[in-house]
This record gives sequence, structure tokens and C-alpha cells, in this order.
Amino acid sequence: MRKFLKTNSFVITVFVIWRLAMFLLGLPGFSILTFKASFPKIDEMLIASGFPQWLWQWGNFDGVHYLDIAQNGYHGSGLQVFFPVFPLLIKLGSFLTGNYFLSGLVISNLAILLAGITLFQLVSRDFDNKTARWAVIFLFAFPTSFFFGSVYTESLFLLFLLLTFLKTGWLSGLFSFLAGGTRLVGAFLTPVLVAFRPRNWWGILAGGGIGLYISYLTLTFGNPFYFLTGQGAFKNARANSLESLVLPPQVLYRYIKILTTASPAHYDYWIAALELAAFIFGLIIVLYLTLRKKMPAPYLIFSFLALLLPSFSGTLSSMPRYLLSIFPIFIGLAIIKNNSVKVGIVTLFTLLLAALTILFTRGYWVS
Repeated sequence: MRKFLKTNSFVITVFVIWRLAMFLLGLPGFSILTFKASFPKIDEMLIASGFPQWLWQWGNFDGVHYLDIAQNGYHGSGLQVFFPVFPLLIKLGSFLTGNYFLSGLVISNLAILLAGITLFQLVSRDFDNKTARWAVIFLFAFPTSFFFGSVYTESLFLLFLLLTFLKTGWLSGLFSFLAGGTRLVGAFLTPVLVAFRPRNWWGILAGGGIGLYISYLTLTFGNPFYFLTGQGAFKNARANSLESLVLPPQVLYRYIKILTTASPAHYDYWIAALELAAFIFGLIIVLYLTLRKKMPAPYLIFSFLALLLPSFSGTLSSMPRYLLSIFPIFIGLAIIKNNSVKVGIVTLFTLLLAALTILFTRGYWVS
């Protein structure tokens, strides 16, 4: 344990500072904003946990659905859009903690700590320790990094994703399998691993995670793609049809039209602006890294697929959150040579993080 703490002291220090800051940032909202109960099952899944609101607010929005699945399984319609690995781990963790919410919160926070350590190891291997330290700082300072400390899949998926690229052989295959069972975008690891690690047939396991879930949905509900068609229950009606795909240029045009016709006085206007800005920001970074050949090809291919997939649903909703799994973005920022520029970006990120954290914890939809 002492060796582990010494070896990973930088990441652990950043994590502790970040986690304390997140808890502290969640407190001012009590006096600034009235809690907006804009999502269901608050009483059953959060208040019933027995914890004070300053803690259970980290289970807002999607968190209640993961907790619901962990406790009651995939009952009703709509919950099938949430992949099974995270709620399964919450269920298992509840036997140790005696509390579903606490189990989910511990898993998410432990996962992001381990993900930070894994990112440091990966970047140190591919670049150097200095770049690795900056990548970790950008990871935790990112404006939507509060999701890492919430009852969401972001931290767990990122951990599995990074371990897939860090490890080789059957371990890489195992983590790709778990990634595919945690998020839909994890399925993209199959073509990436098969193409760039042709001698390692374990890469096909990445498709096994989603394959098992598809089999379960087929046998239980008679709908193998319920995780897509069920999106209509969460105000993404276009995704309710597999035939109603929209090309990214059409989505961009739609957002530009919204921002040029809607009133800035509406909260949704600024959410649309945030979603569009996140998509453009991510696209610029990934394109730059591709053109300058600054990143291993497997990372970039996965990044493009993960970035473009959500846009085919006709919306960029949740894009600021989806960027958290596109880890080459943090590496791209870390390799900027001018330290003043990097400090400036971290400062801007931190200010946005503070504002978005307050909104999220007070029940306002952010991403």
C-alpha cells in the first residue's frame, strides 16, 4: 500500500483536491438556487438512501435510473437504454455497503481515481511524465468532470477504456468486454483492436459485452435494440427509430438555427450553446491531433467514432459529458508547449466546472 501511494501520489493528490472541491461546490447552490426536481424517483432512490441532500444530490438525473435497475432490474420501458455492467456492480457493492446509493457513489469515485492513475501510466508510456501530469490535471479540471464523482457510468467506462489500451492479451480483451457492457460506444473497441492488434484475437471480446446485452434484450423483451428504441422515453424521440438517422452537418445547422433564433433569456438556449461548443471543441482537438500525427492511430479512430456517434441521433444532447471518454482530448491539451496557455485553459475549465456543478447538484439539466 505504501508503495502504491508513493508511486501514484500525484494522481491521488489531484483526486482528493478535486473530490473535496466538488463537495464544496455543491454547497453554495443551496442558497443560490431552489432545487429543481426535474427527474423522477427522487424519493425512492435518493431521499430513501438516508443520506443528507448535499450527498445524495450526486445521484441526480441518470443516477436514479442506475440505482433503480440495481434494485429492481429492467422493469417497465425505457430503462433498457442504460447498459448493465454499472448497475450490476452497484448491486454487488450493496452487499458490502448495505446501501445502493453509497455503493454507486463509491464505485464511481474509486473508478475515476483508478482511471486517473491508468491515464497517467498510459500517457507516460506513450509520451513522458510531464505530459502525463498535465493530462491528469485537464481530466479533473474539465467542465463536466463532476460526472466522474456522480452515480454515472463515466468514470467506470473511462477506466475500462484506458485499461483496454494499456493492457495487452486477454486482459485487454476482458476490459474491452466490460467497456462494451457499460456503454454503447464501447462496441467501437472491436474494430479498433482487431485492426491494430490483429494477432491478439482477444479484441473480439469488445463486441461480446454488447452482444450479451443484445441477447438478454432479445430473450426478455423481444427487442434486441431496445437500448436504441427506448431513447424515446428520455425525450430523444428521433432515436426511437433506427431509420431516422441524421447526418452531423444537419445537426450543426439545426443548432446554429436555434442559437440565431431563440432567446438567450431561456435556459435551454445556453444548454444548446454548451452542447454545440463541446462538439466543435472536441472535433477541433481530434482533427488537429490527426493532422499533426500527435497521437496513436487507435486512440484517434476510437475518438472520431465516439464523437460522431451521438450526432446521428439528430441532437448533441449530452455531448459535454460524452467528451469525458474521449481521453485523447486531455492528452492533446497536455502537449501544448506554452505553460501559460495551459494554465489559462485550466482556469477557464475550473470556472465552468464550478458553475455547471452547482447547476447539476440543484437539479438543472446540464448534459
